[in-house]
Amino acid sequence: MPNDLTLEEVRTMAAEIGMTRLDDAHLQQLMRATKAARARRAALPVATLEPADEPAHVFRLDADPDR
Repeated sequence: MPNDLTLEEVRTMAAEIGMTRLDDAHLQQLMRATKAARARRAALPVATLEPADEPAHVFRLDADPDR
């Protein structure tokens, strides 16, 4: 994902998750946080990861709700 977000894109993304009453100052904060999160995610070394590297693979819900 590109790191060149606009305020309108952030407003749209926020509205999609129900954050509809944010003013421009809060949207600016959300944009900075989103850019930082994307930069951290992009810096992760994911090329060598395998399923066992993901802790969530250990946990699962049983398909049978009576168990």
